Amino acid sequence: MNTTIVALSTARGRSAIAVVRMSGDKAIDIAKKFFSPFPDKPNYLKVGTLKTPRFDEHAMCVFFAAPHSYTGENTVEFHCHGGSAVCQAVIEQCIANGAVPAQNGEFSKRAFINGKQNLTNAEGIIEMIDAETASAAKAGANLLENKLGKKVVEMQNVLLDLISSCEAALDYPEEDLELPTVETVGNRLINLADKLSVLISTAALGKVAKYGIDVAIVGKPNVGKSSLLNALLGADRAIVSSIQGTTRDTLTESVNYRDIKFNFVDTAGIRDTNDVIEQEGVKRAQKAADTADVVLHVTDDPTDRSVYPTIRPQIRIYNKCDLYDSSPCCTDSIIVSAKSGDVEIIKSALYEMFSAGEIENSDLLITNERHLSCLKTAKRQLAEAAQSCKSATLDIVTSSLRQAWETLGEITGSAAREDIIDRIYSKFCLGK
Repeated sequence: MNTTIVALSTARGRSAIAVVRMSGDKAIDIAKKFFSPFPDKPNYLKVGTLKTPRFDEHAMCVFFAAPHSYTGENTVEFHCHGGSAVCQAVIEQCIANGAVPAQNGEFSKRAFINGKQNLTNAEGIIEMIDAETASAAKAGANLLENKLGKKVVEMQNVLLDLISSCEAALDYPEEDLELPTVETVGNRLINLADKLSVLISTAALGKVAKYGIDVAIVGKPNVGKSSLLNALLGADRAIVSSIQGTTRDTLTESVNYRDIKFNFVDTAGIRDTNDVIEQEGVKRAQKAADTADVVLHVTDDPTDRSVYPTIRPQIRIYNKCDLYDSSPCCTDSIIVSAKSGDVEIIKSALYEMFSAGEIENSDLLITNERHLSCLKTAKRQLAEAAQSCKSATLDIVTSSLRQAWETLGEITGSAAREDIIDRIYSKFCLGK
């Protein structure tokens, strides 16, 4: 018999309504002890009285009968007033009648165990909860809808067909079976590897959708980097001064632009200095530039053609153009005035540089590092198997095929280790 668990499923704090969720074999029996009149059929909310030792709560209750619930178990939800004291009293009443407190992600983990979701569905839920932009939410929704899981299962089925054919050839060599040749197996593996390559290639755009674009603003002191940050944010976030060395540390702020998050990093002016604090600021500026997705190299000198020393992509920004006698002639640069606040051209250029517009039309993007790692490993294993087809025996080829099948299975959970499953569900909030 399964332990019955309970937790608050909505955010803690003051709100109009909160939901307390209970799941397990005894969930319905426990709820009937203190909520009445209890619903007479599943999936319908019913208004009633929830009795606690200190007060009676006017609430609503709904139950979902196994296996037709999120967890696949009998599940009860109480919709009560959102005060912390009310929620705690409801939870305590459930525990007093036989339930136990749920762990982080335990409802979703039970859904996985009961076949209601796979690991990609679960990670899609996490991404939907954490999404800060519509693009990130869309990427999470695609995972939740099992689009990646279906592609993975299709590829696993192809591998199973090949494995069974190879094993039949090994086990029944005397039988007159119509079996694929080593050359045919190799060609099908190459085709699978190509499909994996297509998925892997979406990871760069997936990173943009999920995390946004990290943009380091660098340059000499007093070229208007902090003013540019404020203009990009549309708010006075950084201190602006004519005194050189005002910015001593990195300052990171984000802004959404066309459903993409830009993470701008203002940095200390880069110059030689004997001030130890400013030296540390320069080091941090250089580190920010080296780890950013793109660098905005800011200058206020229209004759400056210098390039910031970094392997990262960069855009030269000519700032303070309102003070220029003549505009610089550089097709690969952007000319702005942070003072005027008209800097949308920079955001537009960044958006186009990373092809962010393609996210809108994408059906599936790889946004999860675990998924990407598994896909790359499976591709390598398929390449090794395809190479083995040229010289090795079928038993060696079959071993590589099994490895690839298991690696792909780690994505959906069909072949994942228990510690991986536990780690994924531990990232869930309590009550999910």
